[in-house]
Amino acid sequence: ANSDAAAGSSKVRSILKKRHAVKMETAEEESKNNKTTSSSSSPQPPEPKKSKSHHKRKSSSSSNANASSSSSSSSNQIRCLHILKKHSGSRNPYSWRYKKKQVMIQLSKKGAIGELKELLEILAQSNTSAEDLRATFEELARTESDCSSARKGGDLGYFGKGAMQPAFEKACYVLKPGKMSGVVVTDSGVHVILRLA
Repeated sequence: ANSDAAAGSSKVRSILKKRHAVKMETAEEESKNNKTTSSSSSPQPPEPKKSKSHHKRKSSSSSNANASSSSSSSSNQIRCLHILKKHSGSRNPYSWRYKKKQVMIQLSKKGAIGELKELLEILAQSNTSAEDLRATFEELARTESDCSSARKGGDLGYFGKGAMQPAFEKACYVLKPGKMSGVVVTDSGVHVILRLA
């Protein structure tokens, strides 16, 4: 069983590497084309806003909720992994995945949903056990998610109500532990969520 999982993981990694290389080349080419068509006096795109997490609420109450979420789990807190796909209409349309952080994401919302559905298909194929699903989800999050939580396999840690954007929070709390969402739309982009606890 472990050799099958390793072979499947290797295949996923290979597919993702090819897909990622093509996307990065396309994004860099689009960026070059945009620079050559704009005049030299046009303003540079704004610096990406530095926020700890793109899915959290904008209010200051989230910092209090987040501070309590870093402690151990309590009965009203949950833990989720997520993969975020940003698009040109996202509230912060920049991603760590682009070599040049100043490259604004040009992908449409429809395109972001399409990419997320491709990832959902890969995840559905690895949904043979909870361990396989989580391992594949974390691997995909590390390479495909536009959220900084990608470094941790998409792990958001424990959080309580009021810490996340309402649509994201609702989707998380509806899921039972071990279950995965479909496409969830927020101001940050489109997500797929795997609830752990």
